[in-house]
Amino acid sequence: MPVKKIAVALLIATVIAVYFVGDGDRFLSIDMFQDLFEHAPVTTAAVFFTVFFIGTSCSLPVTAALAVGGGIVFGTITGFCLSLLATTLGGTLALYSTRFLFHDVVKRRFTGQIEMVNKGVEKEGAFYVFGLRMIPVIPFWLLNLVMGLTSMRVPVFMATTFFGMMPVLLILSYTGNELGDISSFSIAEVFTPGLILALCLLASFPLLAKTLVKIVQRYANR
Repeated sequence: MPVKKIAVALLIATVIAVYFVGDGDRFLSIDMFQDLFEHAPVTTAAVFFTVFFIGTSCSLPVTAALAVGGGIVFGTITGFCLSLLATTLGGTLALYSTRFLFHDVVKRRFTGQIEMVNKGVEKEGAFYVFGLRMIPVIPFWLLNLVMGLTSMRVPVFMATTFFGMMPVLLILSYTGNELGDISSFSIAEVFTPGLILALCLLASFPLLAKTLVKIVQRYANR
């Protein structure tokens, strides 16, 4: 087995072992992060990033929940930055896991998605992946795996992931920030202008994403 495959296999095995042996589920608790953040903000950010990175690299469907959680604990900007970095790096490791380890398994399991992505990449290149990040026809975690079966260069994949995930992660982080300000479940506390705006952005995001993709595509084709 090539050295790269061995290295990736050891890294993934270590990540999974640490998660399960170390009782990783408890690190998904928002209360735990809030308590830790009060006493050690840097440590909290590091732990949150690590959990987010592990969940993404292991292709767990935790992106949206953790992005909202990051907004609750750290606020919009810090939560957004941590989420964006974790999704980009974790998604890249997931791509490598397919490319060097699970090529045959992913190819057998997700044939339809692979054919769709290959056709899209051949036709539109990196912009197609950018569009899928903005409009998640294929879930984030699954697209990471499927992209490992394409010939797209890793730096291009990372760039499309980074910029494509910006809008949705920003909205999710902002939503979390607004949820974190709720101290009681009264009408006045819950239906604040900020939270109403966040919910409206979430509800209208598919339309907003389509519009943004069209704008970017128009300028890219000039």
